[in-house]
Amino acid sequence: MDEFRRNTELERSAYQDGELSLGRYNILIGLHLIYGIFLTALICYTMSGILVNYYGNHPFIFTILFFVVSLGGSSLARRGSYPIALLGYTITVLGFGSLLATVLPFYALPLIGAAAGMTLVVLLIMTLAALIMPKAFLSMGRTIFIALIGLIIAELLAMLFHVYNYGLFGMLGLFLFSLYIGYDWARGQRCPKTASFAVYTALNLYVDVINIFVRILSLMGRRR
Repeated sequence: MDEFRRNTELERSAYQDGELSLGRYNILIGLHLIYGIFLTALICYTMSGILVNYYGNHPFIFTILFFVVSLGGSSLARRGSYPIALLGYTITVLGFGSLLATVLPFYALPLIGAAAGMTLVVLLIMTLAALIMPKAFLSMGRTIFIALIGLIIAELLAMLFHVYNYGLFGMLGLFLFSLYIGYDWARGQRCPKTASFAVYTALNLYVDVINIFVRILSLMGRRR
């Protein structure tokens, strides 16, 4: 908690927006999350063919660009006024949307819709859980971060030695990112109630939602 307070104080100095009521703050989080998901869907619908072709021809360059755009946008989103935070959020969404556009063409539309519906259920359940017991989620922040790093390392090693288990790693990732929804929501409620922090909280939730959606889609696709 002390680390969380220090980080919040450092971030607070970068955000000069006026304070909002709790209701307006949470509505802004929801609206920005919807904006990110809508923009992602638009990218997937209009540019999937181009992006799949580019990834097929230049996978290394595409991967490097994804990390540069996503990390750069995320860094920008957490340090600035509302317009700068929104710009950083949009840049990050462009990165994730482009990556997702290379995946969705390989799945049937009904399967995509089912995965989206299940993702929404997870989002609602974990947000409600965070509203009921925010301290429990805040206390597990460091634990789930370490667990996620461990999962990423394990996945990379499994891929390297050709022993990757999609079901096992998919379920573990789904579990961890579900916990992250609760943590990010609870953390967002402890931040100053400004438009900039609403954007930053929406960004964290957006990343959680996309990761959950992809893992659910992958698990469902492999069962068929």
